[in-house]
Amino acid sequence: MTTDYLTPDDVASRLQVSRQVVYNWINDGRLRAVKAGRTLRISDSALEAFLQPVRAGDISTDGVEPERSLRFDRFTAAAQAAAEAAFSEVRRRQHTQADVEHVLWVLMQQPDGIVQKVLQKLGIEPRLVEQQLDQALARLPNDPGFEHSPNHLSISARVKNMLDRAEELANLLPDLQIDTSHILQAICEEEGGVSAQILYSMGVTPERLQVVLLDLRTAYPAAAPQAAEGRAEWEQRIEQQLTRIEAELAAIRSMLTRPGSSETL
Repeated sequence: MTTDYLTPDDVASRLQVSRQVVYNWINDGRLRAVKAGRTLRISDSALEAFLQPVRAGDISTDGVEPERSLRFDRFTAAAQAAAEAAFSEVRRRQHTQADVEHVLWVLMQQPDGIVQKVLQKLGIEPRLVEQQLDQALARLPNDPGFEHSPNHLSISARVKNMLDRAEELANLLPDLQIDTSHILQAICEEEGGVSAQILYSMGVTPERLQVVLLDLRTAYPAAAPQAAEGRAEWEQRIEQQLTRIEAELAAIRSMLTRPGSSETL
């Protein structure tokens, strides 16, 4: 008995929903799909399994909202540029959603960006990281006929979790914005993530990255506000933060230089 497979367009037509809704179901893991070459296919059995809770009234087939737009109000200019570039990369590669690998890829492309500085400090050749990352991106599902909404772009759950973690890291430094360093650290910390594994294979572990970032933050502190009002308070916060950073840096270096430690910097 042969298994019949449907394209996302077939499913959209059968259920009378948009193609974006079908991709949202696939990206959320609710509708199981398999890769056929570089495209996605849904088996009749997978569609039937998906429809069972629909018939029971547990979910609806109409009007699934697209991913809400990302708020850039806490992003630095470099982080905003990276987000926009990642979305452009998704469209250029004809992928159906933005993933963590797109974000790391565009961070790699910033000539004076945080990734280049970190790799240089660790003595790692950026080209080697790019090669592995490009291969990982080539394995992501794509659809040449897929049309993204001009105002919305679907992001994976991994990207949302990564951005949540980046915000947590930024919150450790009161009132400072989410920067590319927070995003890179969140990517590196993702357990089981493809990008994290690539970085780890090159010697970029969360511990080593934290040491380098602390060094860079000490060398390049955040820019002071232009207005005189609040400047004294800002300077006091920065001084406190630098003191804490220096203490953390000393503690991490002490940990990494203990006898028997496998990590060196």
